[in-house]
Amino acid sequence: MELATDLISIDDLLNGKCGRLSEGDVLAFHGASTVDAFIQDATFSSISHVAILMREDPEAELSVLEATGAGVTVTPIDASLAKYQEEHICFYLPLTDQNRGRVDAAALAGYYAANARQKYNYSGVFAAGLYELDNPLFERLMEHVGASSPVARAARWWEELAGKVWDHVFQLNPDYRRLFCSQLVTEALLSTSLALAGPPNPRLVVPIEVCWFNLFARAYQLNGEPLAQPFRWGGAPIAPPAG
Repeated sequence: MELATDLISIDDLLNGKCGRLSEGDVLAFHGASTVDAFIQDATFSSISHVAILMREDPEAELSVLEATGAGVTVTPIDASLAKYQEEHICFYLPLTDQNRGRVDAAALAGYYAANARQKYNYSGVFAAGLYELDNPLFERLMEHVGASSPVARAARWWEELAGKVWDHVFQLNPDYRRLFCSQLVTEALLSTSLALAGPPNPRLVVPIEVCWFNLFARAYQLNGEPLAQPFRWGGAPIAPPAG
């Protein structure tokens, strides 16, 4: 069931107007760039990017852990939202109180220490997952870059070229690394004591799917004009307003 969404400003969020921010809470983003539009179109949704809140240690400030065109990064939440609001509509998805009680913050920090500080092998582990495990974004990516492009030609020779497919992709546009944001968030959630139904294979999770995990109390839109059913997923028509 789609999350109920309230409107609140970024300043109000950071000042505690909707409660305490916590490790394991998720941020989601709707954007208008070429990469955002591709991901949103490919997933039949309004969400192109997700990130997760964490602390590197108990005394550290709350930060945003994410996979972007810059790789895997950690940024203070106020700085992250200030940057994103320039070109994105931002959403905050707090965990339910019950799920917050289950989050192992040390395990989340440990996931970052063990993985994010070591650069992910995008053109190997992640990329192979997208192709060999039939990630729903791969076919759309091939359509997006064009059947005659070097990327599509490389894909047809995957057995010989393996990770070079994704090396081509990243050379065309480094922002395609954002395709892996939902894998990162899913792996981070699974590293804590939270239980995800399935559990899902992180390499097959797309950004909107993270927002459908049965973990969150509700959602808050933080800027921009209100989006109708921002977490709608698939081909279902937008429901008319009540009343």
